[in-house]
Amino acid sequence: MLSEAEIQELAKAIPYAKLSKTTDIAIWITLATGCRIGELLKAQWIHIDFENGIWLIPESNSKNGEAHKIYLSTFALSYFKDLKKVCGSGNWCFPNRDFNNHVCLKTITKQVSDRQLSDDMEPMSNRAKQSKTLLLSKGKWTPHDLRRTGAAMMGNLGELSDVIEKCLNHIDKSRMVKTYQHQQLIPQQKKAWDVLGRRLDLILNGYRDWE
Repeated sequence: MLSEAEIQELAKAIPYAKLSKTTDIAIWITLATGCRIGELLKAQWIHIDFENGIWLIPESNSKNGEAHKIYLSTFALSYFKDLKKVCGSGNWCFPNRDFNNHVCLKTITKQVSDRQLSDDMEPMSNRAKQSKTLLLSKGKWTPHDLRRTGAAMMGNLGELSDVIEKCLNHIDKSRMVKTYQHQQLIPQQKKAWDVLGRRLDLILNGYRDWE
């Protein structure tokens, strides 16, 4: 889990890392939504409802095979709008070079990893020369750590664990719970994502009234 200080550290480091614009955006969407990076990279524009602030992850894109709706905070939605300006001409939110499919699901992880080499490691040929720019003071991090961080921040901000589990699209392994409890907790999920987005905006930009 990244601390709030590390999130600020990451924001300051990103401009020096020379990441692609889409990777920069993916980092903040992942942190603000708690999504899985692979689910994000497979997203299509037909899945994004800008008017209502909803991102649908269909069953085919979901790791657990369960469709999932993410109710985007203003913070998260702003990054999808930035992404639309960059990659809005095709079907895919994160297109490959030919724009006929999504980008490789490992591309974000590779870009992040290539920029976190320790002092005793040298960058591979034809790989990023900014080899230490994303290495934080407390060590390495991965895109999945952003998902974990977003969830932990929700909890620290007072959101209930069952609501957070819904936001993460985790399936309850308890047979009894799966059988008898089918509530979606949609208002509570919306609030959890909104609280997280507002906190991230405060960490990165100081206080700003989104209303």
